[in-house]
Amino acid sequence: MLTNKENYLRVLNRECPESVPLGMTTMFRPSVLNTRRNDDGSGFDMWGIEYVISEESGFASGFIPKPGEFMLEDITKWRDVLVAPDLSNVDWEALAKKDMENIDREKAPVASDAVTGFFQALINYMGFTEGLCACYEEPEEVQAIMEWHNSYNLEIAKNIIKYYKPDMLWMPDDVATARSPFISKEMFQELFKPYWKQYTELFLDAGIPCQLHCCGECMILLDDFVDCGFTAWDPAQAMNDLTAVKAKYGNNLAIVGGWDGAGRVADPDTTEEEIRALVREKIDTLGAGGGLVWQGGVNPRPDMPNLAERTGWIYDEVMKYGANYYVK
Repeated sequence: MLTNKENYLRVLNRECPESVPLGMTTMFRPSVLNTRRNDDGSGFDMWGIEYVISEESGFASGFIPKPGEFMLEDITKWRDVLVAPDLSNVDWEALAKKDMENIDREKAPVASDAVTGFFQALINYMGFTEGLCACYEEPEEVQAIMEWHNSYNLEIAKNIIKYYKPDMLWMPDDVATARSPFISKEMFQELFKPYWKQYTELFLDAGIPCQLHCCGECMILLDDFVDCGFTAWDPAQAMNDLTAVKAKYGNNLAIVGGWDGAGRVADPDTTEEEIRALVREKIDTLGAGGGLVWQGGVNPRPDMPNLAERTGWIYDEVMKYGANYYVK
């Protein structure tokens, strides 16, 4: 039988796996990109953005820029404010050897997550208010920042591909809210998609499949995701019409997730058999013919007495029901 890693990579390559794989990856990024970060993820990234850990952000590790202290207020002044990282003296071969010496390449796909997505990069520089205003008022300057920003991303990516040899690209870019994208489809295509595509094409040309992380309801952008070369999308949250996604894209855009951890599974009166039945239903609905990677448990609630036990039921059923799901 194939390993979980082998099944996962089959899905990423639009092939049918032997079993429903679990969404486990071994993430890495070159350590030189985190030289000013603390162990908890706070501190500064290579672009000079400061990140903090806070209760308001759910103690998210190093994802939230320091509130109220954004680097850039006026996008027309970005050339005077933003400073490119100096990577001229990096010995990429030696760095990769050191960074990857303890990486287990057999346990799970080794995924490069070196780049924060392009829309998120703009928001991290400016905050949502000024960043979204810039998209409407100064689109040429947004494009100029993206061009400048991506020139460094592409250089980093070339060295990652050559020396780190990842199994996959994982790129996060949360361009949507729970109700809709932050910007129109046309604006996304004009301001951000070209740079997504430039970046993914480097990996695709090297035979490395690409997975996108994008939360929220982003149905109108899925054609663009596929056009950029992404063959998998996480967490594919339940506010999207995932049955329609499955019907339209099949194995061309695998659903990594698609599980409603805040729905019936999180109600305090849900029984073990109900939870296991929900797992089987989800696999039958989204996994037929391939195109599903399991990711998701239970969203904690104050009135839930047995979170760990419920999570155990979910993954036990995935392993049992999904083990030979595709074997005829």
